[in-house]
Amino acid sequence: MASLRGGDEDQPGLVEPVPDFDIVPRAGRLRPLRTKDEVRAALETFEAYVIELPARSANALKDAVQAAIPDLKTAEFQHLRRVVQFRYLPPHLQQKFKLPRSNENASEGDDVAEDEDAVRYFLASPTSAISKADLVATLQRHPPFVDRQAPPRIFYVTVPALAPTSAEQAESWSQTYWPIAYKNTNPYGPHPSLVSRNTAEIGGDAGRWLALAQRAADELSDMHLGERVGCVIVDNSNGRQEVIAVAGDCRWRSAEGIPEPKEGPGNVMAHSVQRAIAIVARKRLRAAGKNPDTLDRKLFCDSPLTDLESQVYERDNITRNGYLCVDLDMYMTHEPCVMCSMAILHSRFKRCVFGRRMPHTGGLTADTVTGKVDEKIPLAKGLGHGIFWRPSELNWKLLAWEWEDDSTTDDEMITTSIPDTLQA
Repeated sequence: MASLRGGDEDQPGLVEPVPDFDIVPRAGRLRPLRTKDEVRAALETFEAYVIELPARSANALKDAVQAAIPDLKTAEFQHLRRVVQFRYLPPHLQQKFKLPRSNENASEGDDVAEDEDAVRYFLASPTSAISKADLVATLQRHPPFVDRQAPPRIFYVTVPALAPTSAEQAESWSQTYWPIAYKNTNPYGPHPSLVSRNTAEIGGDAGRWLALAQRAADELSDMHLGERVGCVIVDNSNGRQEVIAVAGDCRWRSAEGIPEPKEGPGNVMAHSVQRAIAIVARKRLRAAGKNPDTLDRKLFCDSPLTDLESQVYERDNITRNGYLCVDLDMYMTHEPCVMCSMAILHSRFKRCVFGRRMPHTGGLTADTVTGKVDEKIPLAKGLGHGIFWRPSELNWKLLAWEWEDDSTTDDEMITTSIPDTLQA
């Protein structure tokens, strides 16, 4: 095949325009993945005491509770409003806390509204921090309860244990649990503004690159060399998208280059992600003036095997001195397996998008799914690794999205023909 190299090799940006590839982009949208800690934040709750008290007594009783529980770390639940008016409580708590009418002959709502304006609801502490009897005893030693015969009204409520990760989640929790204070940040993952900005940057072309990944998958699958899984690597760092590598899966390709029986896992180093990363390495060597063919890398199947792969490989559009895959984006037909997810992370990719979740084998997603693959096979809850964003444990993090199609297309039907148990 004729080379498509163009321009000065010292200036890899001077190349022919990006090929059109004659593909129909997938129609849909990007849905950001939740990190492992975000999933945990959405699920963890604790039981807390809420005390009904006169509005003017709130600050004094805060101090009294803190004195009774000196080890109470209020910073751990500062996302929860400590003192709340009745009108700002979620409906189910309004019903639960509803004040008894002080005058049965009063007009409907008159003195009830007056009482509600005069009281506050104080979220005192987790129930694990103090017994209810000790809490009552503490309150009865301080005004306004010291002279009252009736015990303080104390309620049990369930509240989120961790801070919300978005304004939408804070609003939802305020209606479901307890009024929430949101600080316009995400302590458990990428900042919402970062996710929004990057989604806008790549969202318009993501469907195109996923369709190209599907074509790469189809070509090698039709040759009986691999599963119908594909990968595309794109450089978007200079405001112009350059396709750096395209690779299909060829795990069933023998050392002689012919199809082999589909027994066992096949060549795991020939997954499309592994091949695409290896092709990037070959292009880096070539850009640096070295001959990548001197390396014995047959295990990685890093030489192009189709016209499409060759067309992209032949383009000199990668810098010679780049570090690994920093600033590169990856688009995959399927969520990568744990091995490939770690390869993506350790190769220092900037962003990645996959077209279909693999709940039994995928390494990027952290949340769970429910349902069945079919009537006989229950759907796995998900491995829950969330490998793309675990900064306290792994030495790199990247942004990641799942693609959501607008409707079922022929390409999507091909994609979903892959069993959920496949290591993609």
